[in-house]
Amino acid sequence: MLTFEILGRKIFIESPVAPVDSDKAVDDVIEKYSTSENLPFWIEVWPSAVVLSEFILTRDEFENKKVLELGCGLGLTSVALGLKNAVITATDCEMMALQYARRNYIRNIGDGKNARFVYLDWKRPLISEKFDFVVGADITYERNLFKDLINVLKTVMTSQSICYLADPNRIASREFFEILKGENFGFETVLKKEILHKGTRTVVLIYRIKKLG
Repeated sequence: MLTFEILGRKIFIESPVAPVDSDKAVDDVIEKYSTSENLPFWIEVWPSAVVLSEFILTRDEFENKKVLELGCGLGLTSVALGLKNAVITATDCEMMALQYARRNYIRNIGDGKNARFVYLDWKRPLISEKFDFVVGADITYERNLFKDLINVLKTVMTSQSICYLADPNRIASREFFEILKGENFGFETVLKKEILHKGTRTVVLIYRIKKLG
């Protein structure tokens, strides 16, 4: 069980990672639990998720709003949204991640009445609902999915919606935002924060994205 203390709140996150590996660096854990067919990025809580969760807990704009989370992983950000009384649709393309995220949400919030945990494949997104907010932590690292992610944002956002993406300033992410500029979206950096996570310092940026027109 992982414990995160964010703004004085303790959040408990269950992970499939063995206790002996829980203190290892994130990249080392992913390497150990990878197979030839799968890189299980979802089994770890990434620095961007910690910073995004803290950001969410500092703001009241999510209260009673419909929020779509992309790439929920183990559900730390989902829990933060639950603590702000958001109405959440948490999504991932890994069914086991959704199971863990749901359990972690209920463990920390007490029930799951304001949260749905839904499978979502960006390449074949079976979703048409509009949301007040979209959030995601460290989800812009695969270049071959950039267009698919942008198409999801086009589908689920209105001109009034706001998307917050947290990212550790990856080179690939900078390419994503260059593409986003040409797809009728505007964005700005609203937070830059250095975090010490599992012995490694990481600078995380949070972007605020709006659909133009």
